Amino acid sequence: MAHATESAHRGKAHGAGRYVAVWVALLVLTALTYAVRRYDMQEPWHLVSALLIAVTKATLVALVFMHLWDHGGATRLAVLTSVAFAALLIGLVLVDNATRFPYANPPRAASYQDPAGAPRPPAPAGRAPAH
Repeated sequence: MAHATESAHRGKAHGAGRYVAVWVALLVLTALTYAVRRYDMQEPWHLVSALLIAVTKATLVALVFMHLWDHGGATRLAVLTSVAFAALLIGLVLVDNATRFPYANPPRAASYQDPAGAPRPPAPAGRAPAH
């Protein structure tokens, strides 16, 4: 049995160098995430850049540490299908949230200003206004 397992995985043995290189890349991308956050950008670009870096890191982890790089066929199809459905669900939530009446979404900060210039709604009864 051990012989059959060994022959089935022949040619797929990888050294530690591959994992060390991905680990270093993950460390660099983590530092890049921190650096991008500290850099002064306009509001939506912090989120966009952080998500792009996070997707890159997740892709590296899935391809190398979950060994998806070595698998083909049905495994790749299953992963791509699940990623597509996750993106679809997240996209639908974002579209729903973006098309709501502005006051249906709570303000993000005390200095919230509606893009249309409308004043901030009053604080609910029993709660102190944010400073």
